[in-house]
Formats: sequence, C-alpha cells, structure tokens
Amino acid sequence: MPKHTGKINSSTIEAQVLAQVSSNARIPSIDIADQLGITVDEVETILRKLEENGVIIQYTTVVDEKKMPERSSKIKALIEVSVRPEKRTGFESIAKKISQFSNVVDHYLMSGGYDFLVIVEGNSLEEISSFVSDKLASIDNVRSTATRFIMKRYKEKGTIIGRKSTEERLAVSP
Repeated sequence: MPKHTGKINSSTIEAQVLAQVSSNARIPSIDIADQLGITVDEVETILRKLEENGVIIQYTTVVDEKKMPERSSKIKALIEVSVRPEKRTGFESIAKKISQFSNVVDHYLMSGGYDFLVIVEGNSLEEISSFVSDKLASIDNVRSTATRFIMKRYKEKGTIIGRKSTEERLAVSP
C-alpha cells in the first residue's frame, strides 16, 4: 500500500487509527501504518494528538479472571438508579457524587425507566449491599435503586471471555 504523503489533517485517518487501537491497544504502530498506508511517525503523531486532546483516555486490558493463578473474588453488580434532577445542575452534580466512590467502575446516564446505570465492584455481596444502602441511596435526590448481580461474564468490551485461541472461526455463509 502506498505511504501517505504530506500533512495529515484527515479525521478519517484519525478515526481509522483510533479503531485499530480500540480493538487492540497493543497493536504496534508499524502494523497500523502498514494497514493504513501511512508512516509510523504519522501514526505516532496521531496517537499523541488523540491522547493530548483527551480522545484516548486510557488503554485497557480484558482479563479472564478464572485463569488467574490467584483469583480475586470480586463481585460486580449493575445498579439502576432513579433520581430527582437538581434545579440548576440537573443530573450532573448527582453524577459527580456517584462517580467519586471507589466501588463505582462504570457510570452512565440512561434513557428509559431509570436515570443512571452504575456498575460497582466489591469483595462480597454484603459490601455491595452496604454500598447501595449506606452511600448510594443516601445521596440527596436519589429516589430508588435496583441492584442486579453479575453471575457470569461471556463477553466484555467486545471480547469473548474463555475462548481458546485455537478455536476455529465461525463459518461464513452466503
């Protein structure tokens, strides 16, 4: 593939680089450059710009916890939270309070029957229960919560959990 020449201004190229690192954060810059027909320096410049502008916030890893030698027994729960928005700040000040807790690993504003989806992690059912009753439900303007515990992970961040690397790909049908 011919190498790109000239200054890179294309948001299309940035989007393609971002797509590559989003699906594999460890992909070498040379592989991205080869796939997109640009230089390694251009790839690294784009990545640095995306990091500096806060587009790339963090590189992450998906871990199959069952295969870890010393498994942690972390428990995750999804908590649906209904709130009464505050007059001047709406959902924002409540969201900031919720996001500050160390148990909270993900936090989303939702449409539908509840306002926030909060994903929490703890060492036991009791720890999560205590978090919900003592910390989350006690925040001003939190009207109700509904907790659902995650029993088993099958897929996370687009990655199937527990798949052996030697498994064959699914057949493509016309």
